[in-house]
Amino acid sequence: MSLRTTLAPALRSNLRPSPPSSSSSSASSSSRLLNPASRRLASNIPRNTTAPLTAQESSAAQQLDWPTYLALRRSQRLWGLIASIPTTLIGFSAGAGYFATIEADPTNTILGFEPVVIYGAATLGCVGLGWLAGPTVGGALWRLTHRRVAGAIEAKDKDFFRHISRWRADPSRQSGTSPPPLVSPGRSSRPLLAANPSPDYYAEKVGSLRQYRTWLRDQAAFKRKAQFGQGSDAVY
Repeated sequence: MSLRTTLAPALRSNLRPSPPSSSSSSASSSSRLLNPASRRLASNIPRNTTAPLTAQESSAAQQLDWPTYLALRRSQRLWGLIASIPTTLIGFSAGAGYFATIEADPTNTILGFEPVVIYGAATLGCVGLGWLAGPTVGGALWRLTHRRVAGAIEAKDKDFFRHISRWRADPSRQSGTSPPPLVSPGRSSRPLLAANPSPDYYAEKVGSLRQYRTWLRDQAAFKRKAQFGQGSDAVY
């Protein structure tokens, strides 16, 4: 059974815009259809599609059900976070051990700064690199310990991200990166998308079917705000 079939009722209910009050439902529906700002905002939101799975990938993906796959995916992410701790310490030890042995002349500057400042910044850079290397190291160790399901996990990843790319919202509609806002006639000149940050784009926090339903609701709420605005700037 596919993820779409399992959650089809939730998808349909989440993607349906919430109606306003019952007394003004008919007038609100008419204004949505007639308002040019709403039509233009809705037309600017692309639909993400990806290529379907091959027969071999589909057969491998069926070896895992969705709860098991999401649990394995959560454990892989946890391994990456845990591995970031030793890699960060290694980066700090390597950076501090190297730059602490360099003799610095206080009379000479590097890019206009004292050598101590540059060496300290370089040490912090080594710490950052160690932290970023943690998920890669942790993911490699996780794959070594789960080699029997590696093929099924890879195929299920493609199937999962196919669902994600279909239902996720367009991040260009968030307030920080949105184009000049369209203002509906007779309303305030404030942006329609103010304080509407894009939700989890890659669904990295999804580790169960419940979290996936929550992710779908967040995407649907973002799309509604992007199309019709929010608060006093809402277009009904």
